[in-house]
Amino acid sequence: MSFEINDAVVLQIGIPDEGLETGAVGVVVAEFSEPNEAFEIEFLDDDGDLLAQLALLPEQLSKYE
Repeated sequence: MSFEINDAVVLQIGIPDEGLETGAVGVVVAEFSEPNEAFEIEFLDDDGDLLAQLALLPEQLSKYE
């Protein structure tokens, strides 16, 4: 699945080291094609403070609906 900048996405697999649980909602802020397709995702808390920003593979994400 492909995503675009500003798409809301849902984390399919939790990343405990980053404090992110399965189902966390983030926003695509960058796209990468090399060496693999990946997306930089920004995760914010309820106050709008940055929780984590990291590059993830498409299979780790789904579109937020």
